[in-house]
Amino acid sequence: MPLPAAPAIITSSPFSSMRGHHAAIRYPDFEAARSFWVDTMDWRILQIWPYGDLTLAYVMPPEQNDFHLEILAGPGARAQTIFPDVDASLASPGFNHVCLSVDSVDDTLAVLRERGVDVVNPPFEMADISARLAFFRDPWGNMFELSERIGPDDHGAIFARPLAGWLDSTETS
Repeated sequence: MPLPAAPAIITSSPFSSMRGHHAAIRYPDFEAARSFWVDTMDWRILQIWPYGDLTLAYVMPPEQNDFHLEILAGPGARAQTIFPDVDASLASPGFNHVCLSVDSVDDTLAVLRERGVDVVNPPFEMADISARLAFFRDPWGNMFELSERIGPDDHGAIFARPLAGWLDSTETS
């Protein structure tokens, strides 16, 4: 099923300058988190800085400059609930996952498995959003969704190009 057309841009909103920038994840150990994102996932470090007893960093996907994951690492992080699968996680309120678009869910999962990353669910298709999806988790149990656009749709291609480019192409006066 094709995705619906995006709603009209609301340029008159007092929040019209808002753009997605980053998601932050709390980790108990900076070097271990850095190793997962940089060595295992091939992400790039943009910046590292201290904040009290913590070490923070922005990491970015291999070919994307306008989305960051912020690592918040250091003492005091409590263990979180590790769910056996995605469906089990839906009963818990709050943060659930970060979605990362990919060209091929299957190819990405193959590399993740080769690198020892925990795949939570096998791939599945969700026709309502024209997507093939799968989930993996980092060594601390944080879940990440992989999303591949399938079938024809009007704006599914936005997931395969940088957010800034999509925003520029959809803005109206």
